[in-house]
Amino acid sequence: MTKLFTSSFLLVIAACVSNTNADGAEGGVPTTISAHPYVVSLQSTDGSKVCGGVLIDSKTVATAAQCLSFYDVSKLVVGVSNGAKVVKIASSTFNSGFDSVTMENDVALVKLAEAVSVGSIAVASKQPKNGISGVVTTWDASNNLVDIAETVIDASECGSGDYSYSEDEILPTMLCGLATNSNACGALPGSPLIANSQLVGLVSWGNGCGNKGNPAVFTNIASLASWVKSTAKAL
Repeated sequence: MTKLFTSSFLLVIAACVSNTNADGAEGGVPTTISAHPYVVSLQSTDGSKVCGGVLIDSKTVATAAQCLSFYDVSKLVVGVSNGAKVVKIASSTFNSGFDSVTMENDVALVKLAEAVSVGSIAVASKQPKNGISGVVTTWDASNNLVDIAETVIDASECGSGDYSYSEDEILPTMLCGLATNSNACGALPGSPLIANSQLVGLVSWGNGCGNKGNPAVFTNIASLASWVKSTAKAL
């Protein structure tokens, strides 16, 4: 199966105006930035969101590699506190093993030009247990922040044939999440999946709309934790 969902979605988002998100998340529950102060957006200078992201320390944002690979980073900024503060990007990099066809190693880091003191989230170093509950925080079509409850599914189960993916599509640097609301759909790439107060995943790709009864596919942060931590120090 060709992974067209995320790249097509990114191109649509890039054309959105600043106060809307035409293909934003569906089926989410309204939330606030005070509940998730570490959630940020990668956006154009006019405020149009192209990706989600998450602060892992006061100056470092984790997001999906596709967000840097498919865009001119020099034209992006980071929206903190749901856009109340906009911070320039000092430097950025994505995992050298990122493959835009398989979506393997879909992780990137952005270093902010200035530190922010809103809070950060711990990076998971151990694989999350299959079946644990998690939450994706992203934006809906009206640019409102929403939570989407997920059940975390490991790569072996996700690619077992029980869903719409084969074992050669769901790779070790991926995990899946099945939304509690089967109508949930459309989280921005790079939006964080949090479980047990840790960053366990980043929205990466999906079959069709990404959920609609099938799991969405996330970057498996624990499998890339060494790269994330060492690169955050060096960037």
